Amino acid sequence: MNRGIISTRYAKALLYYTLERGSEEVVYTKMRQLSKCFFEVPDFEKSLSTPILSDDDKFSLVKTASGDITSGEFDQFVTLVIKNKRECLLKSISLVYINLHLKHKNISICNLVTAVPITDEIEERIKKLITGKTHGAVELNKSVNPDILGGFVFELNYNRLDASIAAQLNRIKKEFTAINN
Repeated sequence: MNRGIISTRYAKALLYYTLERGSEEVVYTKMRQLSKCFFEVPDFEKSLSTPILSDDDKFSLVKTASGDITSGEFDQFVTLVIKNKRECLLKSISLVYINLHLKHKNISICNLVTAVPITDEIEERIKKLITGKTHGAVELNKSVNPDILGGFVFELNYNRLDASIAAQLNRIKKEFTAINN
């Protein structure tokens, strides 16, 4: 069984269905919450795969993990996945759906790590710069990590720019070690 192909087919079908019904934003929110739950609770995926739980119990688990917002389309989809014994694929289906949704809406996810918090003005300038390059919306995830000492680490669409002082010091150290050996 090729998990990637099956997950992609389910995710595409769900995206097309939700686009027809106008519920893609609600389902996207639920899928983000569901995928977050898979990463925060490692035993969640194992729980869904166990034959001890009934289909109704599995459905309840997924409903609880996906958040408080109600969506008939999401409920129908989860019922279909469980009925077809594909609940072990829900993690990858949710991740593929999120990527397809972002691609369809032309939304770029950016991660910015700095040594100190950035101001709202800098955040807006970064968003404007990325929007100008991608011609789409930008979702900027910011985090602070004092271990980088200064500078920043920026990720956009699987591209990473590490302009941190810690990375520069490591490069200098490697060059110095290589020269002196």
